[in-house]
Amino acid sequence: MSISRRQLLAWFAVAPALPRFLVDSAHAAAQTLTADQPIVVVVRMLGGNDGLNTVVPIADDRYFKARPTIALARRDTLPLPGGELALNAHLVDVQRLIDDGVAGIVQSVGYPKSSRSHARSTEIWETGSTANEAPRYGWLGRYLDHHCDCLAEPIAGIQFGNEPGRTLASRAGRSRSIGHPQLLLDMQPDDLMASKRGPRGPRFDYLLQVENALGQASRQLHRAAKGTGRGFDYPNTAFGQSLRWAGDMIETGSPTRVYYVTIGSFDTPESASFDTHSDQVAKHRLLFSELGQGLRAFTSHLKRAGQFDRTLLLTFSDFGRLVAENKTGGTEHGDASVLFYAGGKVRPGVLGQPADLGTVRDGAIQAAVDFRQVYADVLTNWLRVAPGTVLDEPVAPFRITDIA
Repeated sequence: MSISRRQLLAWFAVAPALPRFLVDSAHAAAQTLTADQPIVVVVRMLGGNDGLNTVVPIADDRYFKARPTIALARRDTLPLPGGELALNAHLVDVQRLIDDGVAGIVQSVGYPKSSRSHARSTEIWETGSTANEAPRYGWLGRYLDHHCDCLAEPIAGIQFGNEPGRTLASRAGRSRSIGHPQLLLDMQPDDLMASKRGPRGPRFDYLLQVENALGQASRQLHRAAKGTGRGFDYPNTAFGQSLRWAGDMIETGSPTRVYYVTIGSFDTPESASFDTHSDQVAKHRLLFSELGQGLRAFTSHLKRAGQFDRTLLLTFSDFGRLVAENKTGGTEHGDASVLFYAGGKVRPGVLGQPADLGTVRDGAIQAAVDFRQVYADVLTNWLRVAPGTVLDEPVAPFRITDIA
């Protein structure tokens, strides 16, 4: 059986995690989702965002002493109530969303004895577990396994982009990773080969599964292409366009419940990520502007579509950074950081305890809020499921949602 370049590209439009997320469509029974079911969008801030130059302790001399070249002066920040803290000036769109009552930031978020390894810490955030042997499936993937038995189409979770991620990975394989949406939109019937009869066997069955996965994802995207996202000012970046696709899918009635997108990249030495070992101020200027513009466009899009009240977006990053700057205008791997969130039914503002510069561990800010407390709120109050079916440790929810 020969495979053309076009057919191969079409298959890899759902890479990189297609084998992990493959599903036999026979697992799904027909059931139409109601229009008011809650949606969760997860944004990964790739690389480990520095919380101190995000929510800035402008009244603390220790901050300026630790960062003689990269500390942000009061004039380069956006004031917050009380005068003790301020936002990075490039988060102006986020501040406007906070002022509008639809966004917020949780300070000093992390977990005890945190890892400063990109791979290990991301694994912990994505699985919601600090166990030495991490769960195979992500925290939202386990939610899908336990609480999404029947869907009209078996795509309950979609990850956009080429960065590997485990947040949506599930035992039942109800998620897809879409690296190249346009390839799926351009896909022709001849690009689906397995339906051309051939000898049955493991190879043929695998191709048939691939065909099913492609067909399902393609149908979702063709429907989403009728959305109005192009009329909003999404950044013309991988992050911005992934967020637009998520908005278009939500607007056009996709049965997908959870979405995952990434901001920042390790693809080339010139790529900007939140792993700011050097040139942190310049990288934050680029990335925070992109993040704010994306969140503003997404909010406007879903408000216009009447879908914002059922949507909750939250971010995570690998870890925070050390308090002291290094010799290259950046910071090294640390512990606690901040978490952004937005939605039609959230508690707006800057929540949690400010970074405590008087109590650090090996040079890093310590967590005052365990990130699993935020997950517990999302599960309990937003998704309306028992957190014990997903999280392996009982924790008290930290409220970012505002639901009676």
